[in-house]
Amino acid sequence: MMNTIYEKFITLFMLLMITSCGFHLRGMTEISFKTISLEGKELSFTKNLKKTLASNKVAIILPTENPELRIELLSEESEKRILSLSGQGLVREFEIFYRVRYRIKTIDSETWSQENIIETRRDFTFSDSNLIGKEEEERQLNESMRNEAITNLFNQIQHTNK
Repeated sequence: MMNTIYEKFITLFMLLMITSCGFHLRGMTEISFKTISLEGKELSFTKNLKKTLASNKVAIILPTENPELRIELLSEESEKRILSLSGQGLVREFEIFYRVRYRIKTIDSETWSQENIIETRRDFTFSDSNLIGKEEEERQLNESMRNEAITNLFNQIQHTNK
């Protein structure tokens, strides 16, 4: 009996500590645009970018509907370089890059901004003996870099009018 009261007290105390320390779930990001048009090329991350914008209550509309911000996606590229070799000349480590080129135009401006580049980079070790696992690791790293590019693009457009 005494043990359960003690456990309840500890649980209540822990809940009180968590709520009093200022912990709260991250809500939606405040963005200064309510309408955006995505123009140009369909990139591998466009679908996830649209989800991110929609989850932040930004409507994606056509350029003819006068959006507050226009984003033109110009290109994306992935690159893979050898970083190091073993003594036998086998690849030990790779470096992979992901780049997105884009430009923006606000409703107030008459011209497009200069071309912007978002670049992400990752290093990973390679092993011929674990080929399937390393291919999956590379796939996950590429996906992570695309998601980071979305976050970076979102952060940059978020500060366009500020």
